[in-house]
Amino acid sequence: MAQQGRGVIVNIASDLGVIAPDQRLYRVDGREAEQQPVKPVTYSVVKHGLIGLTKYLATYWCEQGVRCNALSPGGVYAGQNDVFVSKLTQLIPLGRMAEADEYRGAIAFLCSDASAYMNGANLVMDGGRSTW
Repeated sequence: MAQQGRGVIVNIASDLGVIAPDQRLYRVDGREAEQQPVKPVTYSVVKHGLIGLTKYLATYWCEQGVRCNALSPGGVYAGQNDVFVSKLTQLIPLGRMAEADEYRGAIAFLCSDASAYMNGANLVMDGGRSTW
């Protein structure tokens, strides 16, 4: 990309790179505290780091015409159990999880000239969850 003087990098982060995971979503009734499942700290650390890397690369490569942005999707429905889905959707203003294909337009936008002046940004698409 740098040799061509033009390019776009889109990193896929997560809404959990912007907000902390709500561990209550993963709790299982009847289990002792030390036996409860949790969202691992490594997930949040990696997603926060990816957003930071996006900003770093945006400034590092911009003189060569390469832009870098991130997309932070919220929870995507993929057959998760009903209890989890119910808990999560109560935290989302739109009241539902995303479908995977709902991110296509955002990725196309980030890769296109329609976002030519966008660099180092993090586009959060989480149904409004991080707004509350």
